[in-house]
Amino acid sequence: MLRKTIFIAMTAVLLLTACGQPEEKTITMPERARLAEKLDPQMAKATNTFGLELAEKMIIEHQGENVIVSPVSIVQALSMTLNGAAGQTRDQIAKILHVEGLSVEVLNEGQQKLRELLLQPGPGIKLSMANSLWLQKGWPFRKLYLDRVKDAYDAQLNERNLVDPAVLKEMNKWVNKQTNGLIPTILDKPISEMTKFMLLNALYFDGTWKTPFEPKATKEDEFTKSDGEIQRIPFMNQGGTYEYDETEDYQAIRLPYGDGQMGMLVVLPSQRMDQETFTAKLLADTEFWTKPFNEVNGKLTLPKFRIEGQRELIDTLSAMGMRLPFDAGQADFSELADKNGDQWLFINRILHKTVIDVSEQGTEAAAVTLVGMDGGSAEPSVNFEMKVNRPFLFAIQDLQSGVLLFVGLVETP
Repeated sequence: MLRKTIFIAMTAVLLLTACGQPEEKTITMPERARLAEKLDPQMAKATNTFGLELAEKMIIEHQGENVIVSPVSIVQALSMTLNGAAGQTRDQIAKILHVEGLSVEVLNEGQQKLRELLLQPGPGIKLSMANSLWLQKGWPFRKLYLDRVKDAYDAQLNERNLVDPAVLKEMNKWVNKQTNGLIPTILDKPISEMTKFMLLNALYFDGTWKTPFEPKATKEDEFTKSDGEIQRIPFMNQGGTYEYDETEDYQAIRLPYGDGQMGMLVVLPSQRMDQETFTAKLLADTEFWTKPFNEVNGKLTLPKFRIEGQRELIDTLSAMGMRLPFDAGQADFSELADKNGDQWLFINRILHKTVIDVSEQGTEAAAVTLVGMDGGSAEPSVNFEMKVNRPFLFAIQDLQSGVLLFVGLVETP
């Protein structure tokens, strides 16, 4: 029998970073390092591998454009989605996440430990995470699924008549609160009567550079895009000792946030390199993004930039091998809800929204993943100069666990 379109789920995962006052110190760096050691390194590697593969696909699909993805955001969303999948549908989600062979219990334990780590960011960084499920009254949801997501992800359960306009206001109020007003709403249109379930995850991050840039040192200069177009933009300037690496192919520098537990990696391809070839090669090298560099004295010129992006991911994830979850006739989400007459569930939309703003004090960024289912001191001697005045790659990462929070390509600051 033809499966009907009956289910729409919204999984919004919001990752926000902003410069601000450091949070009161609640955990020492050694204590946090010990907590990071409890995280399965294979879980961190799987998250990074998926994120880098997705970034590569999106860069190919959107040549000449800025691309930003949040591996943690999307993996959190798809992990909770995987909990409701069965059979080959579940297998395909697990495969692209590089967690094939793991039980749901092991996957959830890994995600839970990652959440525990991120919720204790250490000095100089504020971070909070919250999950909520919005359930249509009377729909046959599986108690095992709800219990798993509640226990592993600390999800708040809200049973409502979802088409009631008051529910939309309540959800948007929740999002606004969890993101400190940076994202005031998740839905602007009324909730469809076909909507039976919505899942929201909010991750808020507020941090400053370990060594902020001096605003008075910011000067306007030229940035050359990949098509040769030149634009004049403000560049931040700073000298000091940095984690730095250089080869014939690239220059790379890591700038820490807080006390160094998190940081931004900036990679500038050499002018002789073909950008497309270099980007593909680097994104395929998972180990590069987390390996430490030597401390080197030098000067850095980095553009201030603000980028917003919105990408539909179904075609990209389908190309990566995740097809069945989007097939109305074959998707199997029977672990999420029992069959309701002849009505079944399938994913009809995955939307990823991102915002990143890099300035002298720190970084402000936001990522939203939506899964929709139908149904100063004296300057040291200078040993390098790095002027980031053409397209470059970057990543924001938890340096103690190695997990990538953001990865992207900046074509136009």
